Amino acid sequence: MPDSLLPDPAGAQMAAARDEAHHGPSWRGPRRGTALCLSGGGFRAALFHLGALRRLNELGMLGQLRTVSAVSGGSIAAMLLADPRLGWPTPDALSQSIDSADLVEPDPSAPPLPRGDTVPGGLFSAPRVEGFEQYVAEPLRRLTRHNLRTRALVSGWGPKVRRPADRSSRVLADQLVDHIDWWAADLREARRTAGPAVVVEATELAHGVNWTFADSRAHPPRGRVGDYRLGYGDPPAGLRLADVVAASSAYPPYFAPFDLDATTLELSGGHAGHLDAAARPRIERTVQLLDGGIYDNLALEPVWRDHAGVLVSDGGAVFRARSARTPLGRILHVISIAAGGGEVTRLRWLHSAYNWGVVEGASWAMDSRVPQSYPIEVAARINAIRTDMDAFSEAEQKIIERHGYGVADSAIRRYAPHLILRDAPARYPHPEVADPEVALRALRGSGRVSLVGRRPRRGRA
Repeated sequence: MPDSLLPDPAGAQMAAARDEAHHGPSWRGPRRGTALCLSGGGFRAALFHLGALRRLNELGMLGQLRTVSAVSGGSIAAMLLADPRLGWPTPDALSQSIDSADLVEPDPSAPPLPRGDTVPGGLFSAPRVEGFEQYVAEPLRRLTRHNLRTRALVSGWGPKVRRPADRSSRVLADQLVDHIDWWAADLREARRTAGPAVVVEATELAHGVNWTFADSRAHPPRGRVGDYRLGYGDPPAGLRLADVVAASSAYPPYFAPFDLDATTLELSGGHAGHLDAAARPRIERTVQLLDGGIYDNLALEPVWRDHAGVLVSDGGAVFRARSARTPLGRILHVISIAAGGGEVTRLRWLHSAYNWGVVEGASWAMDSRVPQSYPIEVAARINAIRTDMDAFSEAEQKIIERHGYGVADSAIRRYAPHLILRDAPARYPHPEVADPEVALRALRGSGRVSLVGRRPRRGRA
């Protein structure tokens, strides 16, 4: 339904939100394509999204995405999808597949898939993305077996003489390159001929707004960086893909803000707000970027206005009521409340948009409960896993991925079955951790966060 036809107050709210969105020029064209939003939440979120991506690929949906938008931990999974070695379906592959339907039995434990004319041409064998296991799943698991946080954190300690202010974030980026070598490529030089646009977000500290890193699929030929206050322009030379992920993941106090030299950025079209005169010289010299989840942990800002479909995978921290005993604890809890309020507001808008037919899609989260997956006590233990960038055990990896697979499958089948393009039964990964008792034993102590972090360990179930 067009926004203009919505009854008040919904119509007024939609129009106001559209006019006030702060991620680029106003867009009033028709909505098209489907976006996938990958939230923040450290390695836990990245592994959760891996399970969701696996199921989307099985259902033929991953290869038909127009955009992948991501922040923080979600940016790890999103940037792996930018691997030029992945085999994405060609534009005409979807239509060619109508006559080659899968003859597979549906999953008896899941809600029925749509039939007949619910999907143009009925359900058919939409192509999957080739190389998913080799170029997405395996690198992500290898990366999350390592503690990246502690080395970066320690590098920022000590006197600042001859030490850049953003050293901890730079060390994080260098470690990312150590484990995923092709992330050493410059954002402006990373070209692909197929696959969705990849947009990664950070929080611009001075103005407190959403900063975007868009690849060449989003903004040909070199991509785009910037925000609505400072303006937009081409990515600077030397800005690596790993730097983009590190900037989006620079969550304080573990990581210092990631600094960009503002004098080398040729940004234009910004709308300057109120600016402290004393701060102007520093702002004009340096753009400071923090974790993208601070501003928009659901990664919705770049896509909600102009996409017909929006899927949201939320692997972020689950809010818990608690009594803070120390001043620092109270400060952190207040920050959590403030961040959670913005996230809830965005989710309410999204679900309202689903209900009114403004966009189609589904959202799923770490605290979603799926009858055919883990029972409530295991789901609660999964929700309590730390949102960190230290080493995750093999068992933790498998359990989180399996959980993401299950909740994504359930949400899509229930709320967006018409987006399914391949009748593929659910085959939950890692059956060796399916037993609830095995999962509970493997997750014992997984919620604890230590200053030195965790070292790589096998942790087999």
